[in-house]
Amino acid sequence: MDDAQGYQEGYDHDSVLQKQEWIKTQDMLKSKLILEDEFAWSLPSVGSGSDEHERCKLKYIGGTDISFLKEDPATACAAVVVLNADTLEVVHEEFNVVRLQVPYIPGFLAFREAPVLLGLLEKVKINAPHFYPQLLMVDGNGLLHPRGFGLACHLGVLADVPTIGVGKNCSRSFRED
Repeated sequence: MDDAQGYQEGYDHDSVLQKQEWIKTQDMLKSKLILEDEFAWSLPSVGSGSDEHERCKLKYIGGTDISFLKEDPATACAAVVVLNADTLEVVHEEFNVVRLQVPYIPGFLAFREAPVLLGLLEKVKINAPHFYPQLLMVDGNGLLHPRGFGLACHLGVLADVPTIGVGKNCSRSFRED
């Protein structure tokens, strides 16, 4: 049965309310987004040999991804891998097999995946703080998102680390994957 606003009782009404709450959260976090590259590090360059420049060079780049079981899309393996920016050698990795409670809803991927990825970044801080990434590449869109705040932005703001979203689609549709 529909209520006066046209929502169906049960899941649909709850779903609409959840999405409205998530949009508010995205907007609040988006207000904290930093779009300018005023980092304490610089990209490695060929021929730079000064020790002072060496200390400020980008040293560690992280990458995140979550892979799901085809048989059970709520079961996933999440990973963070950290590379040495000079050698591209893996210097640290963390992973976790998890059971996700939030379903995939287009436009809201961050609410499904960010808590798991933030947990892995916290594990890096605890287990190998000297390898904590200065830059994070995220399997998911960043600014290229229907509301301009995809998983990469969400993760970057909450983890306080610069991120680059590596989305599979190049459109601002409601698909983030």
